[in-house]
Amino acid sequence: MTTTAHPSAPGASAPEALEARLAACVAAGDLDGIVGLYAADAVVSLPRGREAAGSSAIRSAFAAALAAGVLGPVGGPRSGVVARAVVAGGLAMTTSTTADGTVRTQVARRTVDGRWVWVRDGSRLREVDACLPAPSGHLAVA
Repeated sequence: MTTTAHPSAPGASAPEALEARLAACVAAGDLDGIVGLYAADAVVSLPRGREAAGSSAIRSAFAAALAAGVLGPVGGPRSGVVARAVVAGGLAMTTSTTADGTVRTQVARRTVDGRWVWVRDGSRLREVDACLPAPSGHLAVA
């Protein structure tokens, strides 16, 4: 008997499919879906050497990036973004290359249920100042 994961299940069925899942979530404004593409202990690089570590911090960073409308381009069938993966056992290095030649790299891990989630994203938000938390002692203004 073959079972198919629910479309909103965290992660993706293959590491190279993570990029298309991200594109669909961004297009839908689905913050839960975006966060579900990352492991609970994942780390995402932010500008100025900062990092978002763990689901809560990743949620905050992506919420700010979504609100600012600065996530594109992300992969999808017509986006011109090419996604690739090099798999070694339960780990994979994924890359996405945009039409302008920008390359983003991530590390994915296979979960116990066979789905893939990113554990390290070193480039997607690295240049997105909007996702930085407000400096301590200052109020964040939307």
